[in-house]
Amino acid sequence: MQLYVTALIKALPAILLAATLSLSLGAQADIKQQRLAYDQAMTALKAGQQQRYESLLPGLRDYPLYPYLLLESLQQRVRTAPNREIEDFLASHGDLPFAQRLKNDWLRRLVREREWSQLRAKYDANSQAAEFDCHLALQSWREGNQSAAMKQAAALWTVGRSQPSGCDALFDRWRASGGLTEDVAWARIREALLYREDALARYLVRYVPGQSALAELFVDTAIKPSILSQSERYRPGPGKPTDKLADIATVSLRRLSRDDPAKALSLWPYYRDLPFTQEDRLAITRDIGTRMARRHAPEALPFMAANDPKMLDDQITEWRVRLALRTGQWQTAQNLTSNLPASLAEQSRWRYWRLRSAQLARPEVGELRDGYGELANERDFYGFLAAERSNQPYALRHKPAQVEPAVFARVSNAAGTQRAREFFARGQIVDARREWYHVGKVFSREELIAQAMMAKDMEWYFPAIRGISLAQHWDDLDIRFPMAYQEPIRAQAAVRQLNSTWVYAITRQESAFMADARSHAGAMGLMQLMPATAKETARRYDITLNNPNDVLIPERNIALGTAYLSQLNGMFKGNRVLASAAYNAGPGRVRQWTREMPTLPADIWIETIPFDETRTYVQSVLSYAVIYGQKMGIRQPVIEQNERYLEAY
Repeated sequence: MQLYVTALIKALPAILLAATLSLSLGAQADIKQQRLAYDQAMTALKAGQQQRYESLLPGLRDYPLYPYLLLESLQQRVRTAPNREIEDFLASHGDLPFAQRLKNDWLRRLVREREWSQLRAKYDANSQAAEFDCHLALQSWREGNQSAAMKQAAALWTVGRSQPSGCDALFDRWRASGGLTEDVAWARIREALLYREDALARYLVRYVPGQSALAELFVDTAIKPSILSQSERYRPGPGKPTDKLADIATVSLRRLSRDDPAKALSLWPYYRDLPFTQEDRLAITRDIGTRMARRHAPEALPFMAANDPKMLDDQITEWRVRLALRTGQWQTAQNLTSNLPASLAEQSRWRYWRLRSAQLARPEVGELRDGYGELANERDFYGFLAAERSNQPYALRHKPAQVEPAVFARVSNAAGTQRAREFFARGQIVDARREWYHVGKVFSREELIAQAMMAKDMEWYFPAIRGISLAQHWDDLDIRFPMAYQEPIRAQAAVRQLNSTWVYAITRQESAFMADARSHAGAMGLMQLMPATAKETARRYDITLNNPNDVLIPERNIALGTAYLSQLNGMFKGNRVLASAAYNAGPGRVRQWTREMPTLPADIWIETIPFDETRTYVQSVLSYAVIYGQKMGIRQPVIEQNERYLEAY
């Protein structure tokens, strides 16, 4: 007997392994059957085969995507389904990404059925929309709350765009009760013109009969703001109060600045003494001044200084510093960076320029190693620049993320996580991301970190990077900067004689390793190639591209992207700063930005790139290359020796 027990104990691991494998294979068979049954049930439901759908439903109750069948069924029957059924579904499965659409359709039904108490009970911030607000305000009015309803009606009416037809009854009653004054109508004309809803603004003129001529002038000037040059038409006088003229000047100058900021600036002296509110004066200054500063026009500096002397607007202040740097006004740059508001002063960007402008203004101050040394503790573009100036190592400080097992289990067991993982397993990546992001909205910081760790384990790079960023956990460089697609990136970088740290940095910045990424502009894949660029690059470098969607194949995309990057690298004589800017904004724009410019330090040129997106892009690429250099055992300076000064192209 003892020999039998001993033998059984020795054989136990093999027995347990066999049992586990058997269970695992059984589970795999079950999930495959459920996936097939789910697809059949959804097909039957959409085809109106109710009996077939109901026959499949019982076997799917524990399948992660089961709620999607219930949602589809209710969406089809939202006009007739019992309220209790919809309420129960929302209580159990309201975490579905598309559940809010069902709820809003149901709320519209409650409006039609005049179920006001239930509408109020179910209406919340997630459902907030003008159509519901209008119906509830009107009902409140019917119930005797006229004063509050009229205030809400005024707020809903005074917007820059047309409101839904469901608001008409409220607005009609509000107007009939004297709510629509000429001042209210004027305010809406102003809002409409700021939104460039010119037809709406023209329609609204009828509601200011006492000032119709001035209102017509308002609309005419906003549509064609160059007529502000006829300044005699805008002099204060009878029928032309200064506050209304200030509105006309505000809207029209702001609109003109989009197309011709130099013209807007030239007209400013004729209108600067009007009684602008502080908010409007800053808005005019921001729109004209920063657009001129992006063109590196020196005359924008005194304009911005005169209209925002206390540095109340951060955007204006930042461009005052940038323009001073770009035009070589070192003392002005130092004065500005030494007196920045708290909202800017402690940012690493402006800490760097406070030190750098002091050196430029007074070279005798020396290297300022202590100041740069302190800034070198920051893990960003400016910290890396400071590290080079103080001869310190880059402060990368990788620290793997950690969470408690209970937190990880809570995230893993969340219904949204289970659905996302099932979509992922089915190859429905877009649906998987939608679920993953949606469930993340209710996660705590620790849970977001756990979710990012989980995505990393799945080699699902973009959601991992996104999640760890939302959690603002910046120290886990393995999650933030994964060594994804190593073989094709290293191989293609070698073929094109590019530094693989740079190729990695470009790819990380372009798509964060989302292989199926598509931008609004149409760029595709890991290295975000426009179809025309991909086609031309394939032709130029003899890379097979049978159809446009081949660009989404990771290996093909990397081959095309590195080839195009190599082309830009040659065009800009091996300068990664300019080539990176060209990869983002196009080589034509980079030539435009560098045409006829004096020789500039690279840090100043980067800081004064006119496009915010491209400036951030270049800084990120150069910083990411440093980080990937460390991960790959390559010493990668943030700015190479040959890149430190830029010349005209």
